[in-house]
Amino acid sequence: MDKSTKSYKIRKSGNSDVTTIPQEVKEQLGVTTGDSIQYILLPDGSIKIEKATEVADIDSIVDSVMTQYEEAIKDLVDL
Repeated sequence: MDKSTKSYKIRKSGNSDVTTIPQEVKEQLGVTTGDSIQYILLPDGSIKIEKATEVADIDSIVDSVMTQYEEAIKDLVDL
């Protein structure tokens, strides 16, 4: 194992398995606490880890807008 390779234990946390992500790996990936990562299984059997691209959830956006403007929408309907 060269100096840039470190081992990290997989631990149990509730029903999930977890491990530590070292600060230098987080920096290389461009992630901070709360961000998402994705694992990409490659044909040669290796695994690539990268920052996940957040996908907008249109249903939650619509719900948020509807809640925010609920009274205004009701007033327009009453016109």
